[in-house]
Amino acid sequence: MENLKTKYDQIVLKREELIEQINVLAENESVKKYFELCEQNNALANQQKELYKQIKVEEYSSCNHIWVNTLHNYDSWEGRSYNYFGCIKCGLDKRVFHLMERYNNSDWLTLEQRIMYDFMRASHAYEKGIETHILCDLDLAKAIYLRIKEAHPDIDDETAIKYFKVALHNIRDTKVSDERKESRAKRLSLSPKFNKWTAWDVKRY
Repeated sequence: MENLKTKYDQIVLKREELIEQINVLAENESVKKYFELCEQNNALANQQKELYKQIKVEEYSSCNHIWVNTLHNYDSWEGRSYNYFGCIKCGLDKRVFHLMERYNNSDWLTLEQRIMYDFMRASHAYEKGIETHILCDLDLAKAIYLRIKEAHPDIDDETAIKYFKVALHNIRDTKVSDERKESRAKRLSLSPKFNKWTAWDVKRY
């Protein structure tokens, strides 16, 4: 017991010394400026975060989605299949519901995932758009769609889907080495280690 009290008193004394040093530094003009800048930066960071949220919500709301199946999950216990969809145009991804079912805590979600989750919980209006019934990694699907839009800026959704299916079919049916896969990933602005090139389609066309 005495040993614990001694350690406690030592910590109290050390903290008093540190607080005294902090108070001295707080009177320094450079230190004052530092804290002012930190406060301004925090305020701007909060504004940036809020504006980013508004931008993403507007983007999701105004998008006429093109959906691909981003996750096909089979629950052997319940004997049911679950499908989660993502938009290749705006990136809205229903897999956030799957993550919430697993973690049951939004703190595990990234900022963008929390924005998606809150947006989709607030309204079912987001479900508009076209379902392609294709199982595909969303990053890959978005990368293909982006290249299509770069080559054909005014392309309509139906034609873009046809181009997307052809491009995806060519990627999946062309066997290449790991080195070529890395090169292909770089061309699509994906991670060089991207390895989700193959998948089965939910519905064959």
